Amino acid sequence: MRTFLAADIETGVKEKINILMDRFRHREKNIKWVKPENIHITIYFFGEVNAQDLNILEQIIENAIRALHPFTVSVREISAFPSIKRPRVLWIGVDNPFRELNAIYDSINKELQVSTINVNRDSKGYTSHITIGRVKSRYDTKILKDINNNREQVFGTFQIKNVVLYQSILMKEGPKYEPLKIFEI
Repeated sequence: MRTFLAADIETGVKEKINILMDRFRHREKNIKWVKPENIHITIYFFGEVNAQDLNILEQIIENAIRALHPFTVSVREISAFPSIKRPRVLWIGVDNPFRELNAIYDSINKELQVSTINVNRDSKGYTSHITIGRVKSRYDTKILKDINNNREQVFGTFQIKNVVLYQSILMKEGPKYEPLKIFEI
């Protein structure tokens, strides 16, 4: 099963993100915008995980969050991978001053390097973000101007109290995310 670890976003912050996305969604059809119900803070994409490895993966996640307490993040600023001038993925930044999200990622990545389970082992490093759209093909460059005009937008601050291991079920109308396990921080 295809899996990833994420933190859910507080409702008020999610609503502000959706308002922004609605402004862009109707104007640019060559960007695949994330469905409002699928917006989350990505922590680690594991890819395909065998059912027999799921318990080991859950233990790795437990170990990664064991010493943490609920923490605060601020959601702000629009950007893109690889760059705002040549976007492939549009995202909103997550400011995490004490780097708890990075600590979770680093701990998981370190344990996966010595683990025998068959999952995606990330080598790019971690940038805490919320994906809002993926560029499918040629797009109207005016959208970049609009994004730049909204680049400094602040969406809000909230506390992360848990992380969720999700299964991503690929469907014709887009992915559906099913929680497999919630890990309290």
